[in-house]
Amino acid sequence: MKFDNVALLLPDRTVGFGTLETSGSRISKIELATPPSPSPSNSNFPTPSLSNSTSTSNFLSRLILPGLVNCHGHTAMTLLRGTGGGLPLQRWLEEAIFPIEARMTPDDIRAGVRWGALEMLAGGTTQVIDMYDFPDAGEAAFESVGLKASVSRVGLSSVPGRLADCSAFTRAHPKAHVCVHSEYLTDEPFCRALADANNRELKRPVHVHVSETEKEHRACLARHGQTPVAYLAATGLFDCGGFAAHGVWCTDDDFRILKEKGVVLVHNPSSNMKLGSGFARIPRALELGVTVALGTDGCASNDNLDLFEEMHLASLIHKGLAKDPTVLSPWDVIEMATFGNRLAVGAAADFCVVDLGRLHLRPALDLPNLVVHSMHASDVVQTVVDGRLLYDHGTFPTVDLEQAREDFDARVRHCHGI
Repeated sequence: MKFDNVALLLPDRTVGFGTLETSGSRISKIELATPPSPSPSNSNFPTPSLSNSTSTSNFLSRLILPGLVNCHGHTAMTLLRGTGGGLPLQRWLEEAIFPIEARMTPDDIRAGVRWGALEMLAGGTTQVIDMYDFPDAGEAAFESVGLKASVSRVGLSSVPGRLADCSAFTRAHPKAHVCVHSEYLTDEPFCRALADANNRELKRPVHVHVSETEKEHRACLARHGQTPVAYLAATGLFDCGGFAAHGVWCTDDDFRILKEKGVVLVHNPSSNMKLGSGFARIPRALELGVTVALGTDGCASNDNLDLFEEMHLASLIHKGLAKDPTVLSPWDVIEMATFGNRLAVGAAADFCVVDLGRLHLRPALDLPNLVVHSMHASDVVQTVVDGRLLYDHGTFPTVDLEQAREDFDARVRHCHGI
């Protein structure tokens, strides 16, 4: 594919203008040119010239940015969108979520994941790190749509045989992560045994919830005399790095552990606010050298999969809390949301195309600022994953959308008994 006359968010934190080409699954060429006066982010782009060809697209008023990466998701929870609104976390889980999840089948997961994957593709997301039950069904659904995904068998001490299942699933699935749900839903022997298997043989990143609420954080201190991060590190679960979701109540020492162990802190601002969990200290984490990414969490606690919204909220929240508009620059937030994806020759062809002709995106005088503070998922017009055009102006070339809708609606009725 070839994209001419496009603005480009480049790895060196500059905005370029020119042509991007792909070959197979990689970006094969980036050729920069003189932008429309005075800069590539100027509002005076010519009227867009659209091509229906899938091999060549001439966009004169388009921005290409690296694909967004949702680093903490429960994608099948599209089936539970809006469920339990207004409840605090523990009541939300025990009264609203767990009873429905107990009825779920692999067919539910397939339909829910496929619907969520389509939502993410339509919003420029090219990859998700997912945690949910029936991961075989989830992985198959992600693959059927084309969205990149790392799934996991969720570690829970209460489920007989789950420890062996976690190791076996991870061993059989090369892209899978090791996972424990949290400190409070696993016991120490479980965590240590899974960590031992991972550190000896599997050597995969871990995916886990940590310090999401003050109650959880304090209860762990009471049980173990350690914070959730310190406790999990002591069990060995962080020895291969990984992704720690939320971290709302993390201490400075927790941040130092995450940095030392190479664990990414995943910021989920919408979910943390909806559930009243608090505000993660993201500027302090960055100051202490922690890598921070963004996630949506599940649709029941968000209630969408829009990473543009997460960028916007992350930027505003921390500026407001710090009373400092310089906190978290637009580039800082963009790098959290794109997590390693980049527009460079040889890089994976994972990117999205945004229509800069929308009413709320003109004038485009400062594109990084525009991405974080003005753009929405609905502004994405194309999403490319591994060089494949998977979303194109409201259509999904590789998916029967009506069949996906029919399957999803049927599984919603099953899950909710309606």
